[in-house]
Amino acid sequence: MKEQLSFLLTKSITENIMWFMPPINNYVLSAAKGNEVDNKQKKLRSLVILGLMTAAVFASNYIQFVIPTPIGATRIHIANGICLLSALLMGGFKGGISAGLGSFLFDLTFPEYVATSWVTFIMKFLMALICGFVVHISGKDNTGSGISVLRKIVGAVIGSVSYVVMYIAKQFIEQCLILGLSVQAVAITTFTVKLPASLINAALAVPIAVLLHSALYPALKKAGLSDLFGIK
Repeated sequence: MKEQLSFLLTKSITENIMWFMPPINNYVLSAAKGNEVDNKQKKLRSLVILGLMTAAVFASNYIQFVIPTPIGATRIHIANGICLLSALLMGGFKGGISAGLGSFLFDLTFPEYVATSWVTFIMKFLMALICGFVVHISGKDNTGSGISVLRKIVGAVIGSVSYVVMYIAKQFIEQCLILGLSVQAVAITTFTVKLPASLINAALAVPIAVLLHSALYPALKKAGLSDLFGIK
């Protein structure tokens, strides 16, 4: 008798479990598919944001003052500020991709810059990467409220200074080693024309990046778009 009751009870439980399994399986599969779709949409949106910041870097290069000099023209522009903004918004690596790619594409529109456009990509990428690393040195891949204005300023300054150093080094390598000019001649042209313009661009870049980020961050947070930039 006990064996029969045990058998019937086991059979009943098994049948009930099997009856519930299809809906549970369907729910699990639906949830998995939903998560997969959400992940794909998030990646697509992040890619769109990356493209938008790349376009912003590209366009910002045209906001410039070209200063003609006896040894060639030099430029004062706001593009470095947008490169740093990309790092503040998206972190060092993604910001570096936008900064480098936008600047690279801009160089391709001018015949005199085409040959060194790949160098521009590397230098702008590194500038944003360094800035992003300093700002997010806590290990967080976001620009949440825990990151102070001071840290943003420090990161932007270090990124800007690193670019100036790389740019001056590029001038000496290009003109001394490739073009065969004397170190004295290159030093005169670099420190009297190129360096002052680079320092002005660096000085402009810091407040542009920090102020724009401080203005954009609350708006992005309020609009629910902050996660697309890596902001929590």
